[in-house]
Amino acid sequence: MINYHVHTSLCRHATGTIDEYIRAAADAGLHEIGFSDHAPIPLPMREGITMEPGEVESYIALVLASKEKYADSIDVRLGFEVDYPLFGTFDDKYFSDPRIDFITGSCHFIGSWAFDHPREIGEFEKRKIDDVYAEYYSILRAMAETGRFDIFGHFDLVKKFGHRPVKNFSAAIEGIARVMARCGTAAEINTSGLQKPVGEMYPSEDIVKILFDCNVPVTIGTDAHAPDNVAFNIAGAIGLLKKTGYRKISGFRSRKRYDIAI
Repeated sequence: MINYHVHTSLCRHATGTIDEYIRAAADAGLHEIGFSDHAPIPLPMREGITMEPGEVESYIALVLASKEKYADSIDVRLGFEVDYPLFGTFDDKYFSDPRIDFITGSCHFIGSWAFDHPREIGEFEKRKIDDVYAEYYSILRAMAETGRFDIFGHFDLVKKFGHRPVKNFSAAIEGIARVMARCGTAAEINTSGLQKPVGEMYPSEDIVKILFDCNVPVTIGTDAHAPDNVAFNIAGAIGLLKKTGYRKISGFRSRKRYDIAI
């Protein structure tokens, strides 16, 4: 099996070495591990959240060296998790860098508000929840329309702390899904939500059904920030996918997607 959402200590909020993540993945029976550490965002926002701009090449070198080192036991993939809207601190040249296997697009900010950060949770009480969701899905729609990302990370991350919309956003979600399908962008089934206050995977089963109906490809990630989480509930993600009709997931090599049977 696979995990395409693994971080490193370069982001300043993950623990463990790359070797420890890879060994944990191999021990758990994974066939592919995709490192997708946080691409740099501007100061002061990036403190404790992402690598520095000057560390991008070091990160690439570390993962590429691991590809070669562990080639006989597991396939190692090189990726980045890039915040959208783009901040400009991650050099645009990396979107066409042949060394990179995949780029995951994620939304962690609505304006300057880091809505998924525990220290920012109080902001939810100052806003209408439907307005928050509307703006969040508007950002995801714009991200999809760029066609620049291979994977959408944690599709409904905005629910992390358990805040649910009153309005039904199925039409907005379907609109995003149709753009993703047209661009061949995969949605990530991210198991880490089970460890957050919301207590369910990203995205919800209802959204996974919409993705399936719109023919959106999918992949799997645990959002691992420690080696112990490198295989967290991947079996549950597979179960969710099969329940909604999926029979294959996506892997990536050199920005090209391929199918893996489940």
